Amino acid sequence: MTALQLIDNIMQLPRADRSYLASKIIESLDKDEELSDDWVKELDLRVEKWQSGESKSIRGVDLHAEMKTRLSL
Repeated sequence: MTALQLIDNIMQLPRADRSYLASKIIESLDKDEELSDDWVKELDLRVEKWQSGESKSIRGVDLHAEMKTRLSL
């Protein structure tokens, strides 16, 4: 099963189940891992570009549709 297939399956779950899964995933990312200085700088730059309008954000559903198209799924 690919990540996109997993996401599609997860999106069919009730909100409470999706919320639980999201919290567990976030919890797993927060465990004893620190961001490197380079990554913090990159994140700060991305936020700055987004706030200034230099880069734009897109909705998650649009991103997923674009990725499916690009990956021919």
